[in-house]
Amino acid sequence: MRGAVSSAVQFGAALAVSLVVFTGCEARSGAVSAPAEVREAAEPALPAVATPPLTTDQRLAAIDRAVETAERTRGLGAPALWTLSDEDTSIHLFGTVHLLRPETKWRSTAFETAFAAAETLVLEVDATTPAAQAEMQNLIPQYGLFTDGRTLSTVLDADARSSVFGAAEKIGVPAAALESFKPWLVNLQLGLTQIQRAGFDPNAGLEMVLTEDAKAAGKSFKFLETAEEQIRVLAGADLDTQIESLVFTADTLDSGSELLDILVAEWADGDLAGLSALIAEPALLGGREAYEALLVTRNKDWVPQIKAMLETPGTVFVAVGAAHLAGPDSVIALLRAEDYDVAGP
Repeated sequence: MRGAVSSAVQFGAALAVSLVVFTGCEARSGAVSAPAEVREAAEPALPAVATPPLTTDQRLAAIDRAVETAERTRGLGAPALWTLSDEDTSIHLFGTVHLLRPETKWRSTAFETAFAAAETLVLEVDATTPAAQAEMQNLIPQYGLFTDGRTLSTVLDADARSSVFGAAEKIGVPAAALESFKPWLVNLQLGLTQIQRAGFDPNAGLEMVLTEDAKAAGKSFKFLETAEEQIRVLAGADLDTQIESLVFTADTLDSGSELLDILVAEWADGDLAGLSALIAEPALLGGREAYEALLVTRNKDWVPQIKAMLETPGTVFVAVGAAHLAGPDSVIALLRAEDYDVAGP
């Protein structure tokens, strides 16, 4: 499946990370919009890279090996579900996919029972309320647009411009519409457009579905992060790293949905061994630094919040990107490392 990865890995395809920020607003139309007024903001930065970045061939080879490992295992036939409980509280933990093909079958009896019993739905971030959408309309330009006279064309060299604008033209994204976007946001735009063209729909993603079901059932909502915290992760890499990731996306865009289909198949089958093999491969997200920022750090931030939920009697359903619940650095692994008895696979 060489060449089958794209920025879909980073925001929906990887089941994991941060597209939920966009599913309630920009992702619905397949385009990222911004208000007329743009505020300047300091660019957050990841820690200095300690190791050389992977070449495209190295990254693809590592992903190929992870896929080969994943495809040798089988699951229980339905997405995994875990439960952390004490004498008066039950916390169900369920992995989500932020975009799905509408025809994907994923509901199980165990899921339906756990979800129906919960009084509260906990998600990564609020992405659907009017207040959340208004906040995002401010955050996107604050973190995602050039305001210092630079443009996308001026920060890309000739080869990168050819790759990026060629990929944009191929999927119907006007090059001129991207000029004010920083590379991370162009990366998001191209990958999201491509996977939607391949039949994946944010409205079929679990955050959207569970939110509607929870509203209909009168459940309350809680969130583990703010929209700004999530978007800072997406925007946090230095410019060179953003460009490197964008060019990789552009060069592999044609087959970007293939890996997503593999990841969804592993998740829907409840194949934790296979999903863990994929998630534990840092090349899937671009390297060790991205893996740490997108998954490990956030998992460590969430664990105390989840433990604190045990202090309030009742039943809670926690639904977060499935990559946060699989692999050696997952929320499940971290809880078990602290000797919490988490029932489940």
